[in-house]
Amino acid sequence: MTTEHEISNMSAEEVAFAEIIGDLVEQWGFKRHLGRIWSLLYLRKDALSPRQIQNELSLSAGNVNLLLGELQTWAVVKRIRVPGDRNFYFEAQTHIWKSIANVLQTRELRILDEAIGGLRKLGQILEKHPKKEIASFQLKRIQHVQSVIETASVLSSLLVNSPPERLNKIGKLIGRLRNM
Repeated sequence: MTTEHEISNMSAEEVAFAEIIGDLVEQWGFKRHLGRIWSLLYLRKDALSPRQIQNELSLSAGNVNLLLGELQTWAVVKRIRVPGDRNFYFEAQTHIWKSIANVLQTRELRILDEAIGGLRKLGQILEKHPKKEIASFQLKRIQHVQSVIETASVLSSLLVNSPPERLNKIGKLIGRLRNM
């Protein structure tokens, strides 16, 4: 019996990297194979055709085409032409911070903003509630949660909107804050 690794030309390290990234993107709510395809393209020096991706990852042609389309939508892979070849090939976006920031901006910050909006509305309701003692206690608790989420949103926005060259400085600043 052959394993997936024996069928493909992927090294053990490429397989391990693809599994790690597949797990990560799955935790973010994406399809696992999106991470596996991106990982394969990222670790390969040359662009790959959909057929090569299909063979390396043991995926169907239809699945590879759908996944490549989604990866292009998120701007984490790009479609290119190789001189002298009529086929399209794909390569990974190597500026991965831009890709991660795009996901955070599109998904995570939106979730935080929705929660903040909901907490504000709930706070307004509690401010008008007839049972003042209970409402006051609950309002303070809700405002505390809202404040924490707003802080997380501000920090996340700062991080997401920072250019890649500033990430090292931000990491050092966070490290200093952690040691306080």
